[in-house]
Amino acid sequence: MLGMVHEELRDYGTALQLLESVPDQVRERPESMAALARSYYYTGNAEKAREALKELQRRPAKPEEMFLAGQVAAELHDFETAASLFQSVSATYPETAKLGYNLALAEYRAKRFPECLATLRHLTSAGHRSSEIYNLLGWCFYREDDFKGAVAALDQAIAADPADETNYLDVGMMLLEQHLYGCAMAAADKALEVAPDSYRAHRLKGLVEFKLGRVNDAENLYTRAVELNPNDAEAIVSLATTQLDKGDSRKAEETLKKAIERLPGAAILFQGYGSMLLWGDRSSDAAVVESRAVELLRTAVTLDASLAEPHYQLGKLALREEKNREALEELEAAVKLDPKSSKNHYALAQVYRRLGRAQDAAHQVQLFQSLKSKEEKTFSSVAEAERAAPPEK
Repeated sequence: MLGMVHEELRDYGTALQLLESVPDQVRERPESMAALARSYYYTGNAEKAREALKELQRRPAKPEEMFLAGQVAAELHDFETAASLFQSVSATYPETAKLGYNLALAEYRAKRFPECLATLRHLTSAGHRSSEIYNLLGWCFYREDDFKGAVAALDQAIAADPADETNYLDVGMMLLEQHLYGCAMAAADKALEVAPDSYRAHRLKGLVEFKLGRVNDAENLYTRAVELNPNDAEAIVSLATTQLDKGDSRKAEETLKKAIERLPGAAILFQGYGSMLLWGDRSSDAAVVESRAVELLRTAVTLDASLAEPHYQLGKLALREEKNREALEELEAAVKLDPKSSKNHYALAQVYRRLGRAQDAAHQVQLFQSLKSKEEKTFSSVAEAERAAPPEK
């Protein structure tokens, strides 16, 4: 089918036209339904993509076809559906390790970390001990605030495949989040040593340079990352951030606008652009700019319902405009999606105070203080370890 060919070539607009022109033939083949869902998603119609996935989920299908549907659901950020699809073939899909890893990954992205840990431990106890399994195990430990367990799992991932830069990059990201910039830089350098043309390694090193205040170096690294992979939305957002930090808001806006034209399914581009417009230079028509920012942030939520940041930004805007009910809805969503973000709890406490819900506000302040204290303790203990035993490059 010609539509399938265009979808494989990532010509999603043409693929969509062709696939929609033969609906009966598409419905007969699960792989065609998967291609249709992808085409909808990457042309900016996430709702129709989900509808196509639901139709695919309702059909009787072979284990391999259900596995494919799960992969597509995960690609389209519908992680709960993906996990459900993978679980439905747990007894019949022939490749146990492949299925288990994909199930664990969907559980992780759905923020179901205890289930993810259980799935991965079941795999390792059954003798499936690949680098990618230990890598995901490390991230599960990390999200459960077990930094030592995370590092130990990633050490095992590196031992399983020393040539894979992914493990050095992930250790680097953890260290970066802990504000351990020296160790994070060492991890980035090691990743570049293993894979000199890795766009992710350039991006990580750019993040470290930016945190250290070396904005020009960061911009050069992000530019190189985008050259190596023009579809790396994270590098594009980071590049725009450095441009904005240098005072070139027009260049930053142009970077994001062009990227959105090329990558209409990348939610973080809409998130980054919307946030920039919302809190950036308001010298032009403020109402028009604000309306556009809200539109972009809502599009980000439509494309990726797991993102907390757009809800936070929309909630802060509603707070500023004294739209307390709207702020409540957005900030409660932000807390639900990212309960470990201290700023989400603090902002929600502000809404509760305005609504006269003093007890709820006090509870959110307690959560905020607890999270901030935990962040400071983690920073202190890990920084001490870094000083005592700095890693070799």
